Amino acid sequence: MQRRYALRVETRALGAAQILLGFFHCALGILCECLFIREAGLQRVGYIPTFVMIIYAFWSAPYYITSGAISVAAQRKGSQYQCVSGIVMNILSACFAVLGAVALIIACASFQSEEDYTWTQLAGTMLLHYLLFIAVSELIIASITIHWIVQALQYQEYGDESSSLSEFSISS
Repeated sequence: MQRRYALRVETRALGAAQILLGFFHCALGILCECLFIREAGLQRVGYIPTFVMIIYAFWSAPYYITSGAISVAAQRKGSQYQCVSGIVMNILSACFAVLGAVALIIACASFQSEEDYTWTQLAGTMLLHYLLFIAVSELIIASITIHWIVQALQYQEYGDESSSLSEFSISS
């Protein structure tokens, strides 16, 4: 019989939050694409910050969603394979969140105008701040989830049908 690991119940809620953050991230990426490319044009904002924001928003959202879904599945069933894949996906998600936070901070710093700000530039700044907030939130959630899964793997519960090496040597 396969060994099960007991994860905290809150892991499911954090996984659901990761899924929602991934969907919000994708929606904000669509808004950035509509605002900067279709509405305002790239010349006003700049090519680099625009493409960095849009590419980051679309490339990180699947990682956020997948890490949340695997965390929820690991909390439900708790097999070793699901726990390890939950750790791997949450590490990847945290790496994307760190890279995104750094890129978004640089984009926020370079997002300046010589003239008065237009509504598209103000809306773009607001979208940058929302993307940054989501990236930091994802980093915090992924870190907590990784910590809880590692704790569950270290302090495993033995069922009636499972045995460890120490249990085997005592009963022999």
